[in-house]
Amino acid sequence: MIKLKKLSATQWNGNGFGTSTAEWCVKDAENILVYKLGFCWVAADISHGMNRIVCRGETRADLLEIMEAKEIV
Repeated sequence: MIKLKKLSATQWNGNGFGTSTAEWCVKDAENILVYKLGFCWVAADISHGMNRIVCRGETRADLLEIMEAKEIV
């Protein structure tokens, strides 16, 4: 089971700009970020100075299931 750690909370961007979603990382692999990008959730590997998307899902729970199935962590 993959556990997440919150890096930043949801932020209010002001009138007309809405909110930014919270950012998460995988608890034992801090180089993998989990965040919402548009309408889907994305897992990105930021090791070696790159931002490589490794997995996508409709919801955060779906994303975590896909990451477990692909053994990304």
